[in-house]
Amino acid sequence: MPSLKARATIAFPKIDSYLDAIIESFAAHDMALYPDGDGHAIKSPFGTAHLLPRRGVLELCVEAADPAAFNRLKHELTGLIEFVAHAEDLAITWTGDRPGVALPPDLRVLAVRKVRDLTPRMRRISFEGDNLARYAVPDQIHCRLLFQEKGVAEHQWPQLDDNGRIVWPDAGKLASRIFTIRRIDPVAGTLDIDFVLHGGTGPGTSWAMAAAPGDVVGILGPAAHGPKPANWYLLAGDETGLPGIGRILEGLPADAKGVALIEVADSAEEQAIDRPSGLELRWLHRDGAAPGTTMLLADALRALVFPAGRDALFCWIGAEFSAFRDMRAYLRSGIGLPASRVIAFSHWRRGMSEEDIVEAGASAAFADPI
Repeated sequence: MPSLKARATIAFPKIDSYLDAIIESFAAHDMALYPDGDGHAIKSPFGTAHLLPRRGVLELCVEAADPAAFNRLKHELTGLIEFVAHAEDLAITWTGDRPGVALPPDLRVLAVRKVRDLTPRMRRISFEGDNLARYAVPDQIHCRLLFQEKGVAEHQWPQLDDNGRIVWPDAGKLASRIFTIRRIDPVAGTLDIDFVLHGGTGPGTSWAMAAAPGDVVGILGPAAHGPKPANWYLLAGDETGLPGIGRILEGLPADAKGVALIEVADSAEEQAIDRPSGLELRWLHRDGAAPGTTMLLADALRALVFPAGRDALFCWIGAEFSAFRDMRAYLRSGIGLPASRVIAFSHWRRGMSEEDIVEAGASAAFADPI
């Protein structure tokens, strides 16, 4: 089958202000970018693309081998650009081949195999599914779960149209949330995700509280950077970053050195995590303070003595927005780490749901440029 091709020419007066953030966002979503003339060539698991910024305009070209991958790539590019440049209210329309709606090619259907509580506030749910190899990559450790209602006889899933827009099934929009893949064994067809039981009413917590063997979810992804090789590691996060820290620790070489800072409610939330003997694990307890209200992580970070050789360090952060922003700024400006040695995510923001953040755009989730 011949390759499918499409193009979007976006009126974008402030493209220079957003270009670096767009490129960074693409890279965090399993896309490799290479300089190509005045623009960038993009290689994705779904196909290839070209990004060309011009004065007041951003041009995108995409190419893929089949309709599902073609529409998924358009969805990825369109969604990320609109999120980063939310304030610009961009109009993005694709022209070219129009194969029609298709299921996302990365969609997998998972069934709950086992549910167990690791701590009073952390529940591990083990899933089973087919063809999970695309999710077993150490550099892309997050996924999106689509929650199905219990007892649904025939599960329906969203599709993507010729503009890369979501077409929800007749049954309606499915609730979804982003999670870290804690463990995965594609040969056995199993995948573990740890859910923070924070007492809220969000769709992830509500679903996890009622989860039982046989329940079904969809999974999309993966995305979001994991670790890079280094001589010394700093890992820091709250409960939402703990699954990522645990996965990274268990995957590091035996001679790895560094420190992990993990903020939790109290001593009952500490977990046994396999790690290299040269990597220290420090638990920070809120002891009654509400999540997202302390300076525990930021203060512990400032108390660290970093080894010499900044280019040989690597830092990974996953936490509430305020802590993430403070720690990222300190590592970049106070310690002088280059951007390539810091991976930092705002996993949540106090007082805002994921829907609120999407509505507000990237300013609600990303730190200011440094």
